[in-house]
Amino acid sequence: MRIAFFALCAAALACAAEAAERDRALAVAGQGRTYTIITPDNVPAPLPLIIVYHGGGQSAAQARRYTRFDEWAAKQSFAVVYPQGLDNNWNDGRMSADLSRRMAANADDVEFTLQIIAQLEMERIADPARVFLAGASNGGMMALRAGCELSDRIAGIAPVVANQPADWTCRADKLAALFINGTDDEYMPFAGGRVALAKTRRDLGQVLSVDETIDEFKRINSCTGVKETKTLDKVGRDDTVAILTDYACAEAPLKQIVIQGGGHTWPGARDGVIAGLILGNTSQEVSATAEIWNFFRSLPAQ
Repeated sequence: MRIAFFALCAAALACAAEAAERDRALAVAGQGRTYTIITPDNVPAPLPLIIVYHGGGQSAAQARRYTRFDEWAAKQSFAVVYPQGLDNNWNDGRMSADLSRRMAANADDVEFTLQIIAQLEMERIADPARVFLAGASNGGMMALRAGCELSDRIAGIAPVVANQPADWTCRADKLAALFINGTDDEYMPFAGGRVALAKTRRDLGQVLSVDETIDEFKRINSCTGVKETKTLDKVGRDDTVAILTDYACAEAPLKQIVIQGGGHTWPGARDGVIAGLILGNTSQEVSATAEIWNFFRSLPAQ
């Protein structure tokens, strides 16, 4: 299999090239797991690695389509992995009777993540000092959990429309993080509480508020205040405003993007009218993919 790709050239970023795309398999606790990896050709390895977790009920292929990290990997020379959750879900640490019935409830997705990293480091594809995690919703909470549990192996995380689950506490000594949330998200409550309360009768667990989540990472990263705040409101048709905040932290960088009027969506994605009616506004003030990569590449090696 292959995908049209653009590799980083000495003089420009627009040199046409091919990229290797591989579907891989692992066994985790005796269960087969799969992921897709895409790497640019003719670029010296090892490379920075971004693992992108799909949202709950979605697939690795869907995450690939709406995040479009492939295009950035081509231009900026990093490897991207799209892992597949069991029955399209991740075990992000939330607990409830309804969640316990999911196939993913007994999955060790942190171990799955660790095995992906170990395999790609052994093959000298991934740079051990530059491994990053990102994801949306259930996938964003999975990035949070894996980042917190593997903080000695992870250089940074970027959860999108995801809050800290109320069932566990991040034990990392430090962890660089970028959080992106929408104020009008009806699935991941900005003020905290039960996930998708108004959307389903199922109990999908409890999360902290966005502010409480950020406060946890201020504590972890020894943040003392705000370094810079910026407001973006250039695209009137999306009915959103993006507020970008960089915190002043002693241990590791912390950044937050709040999408005022934003829904349960990936900013910058090409969402249709139906998706907008179900999930809410998709901001075009920022590209989550671009913001995440720019944040990751600014971080010091782990």
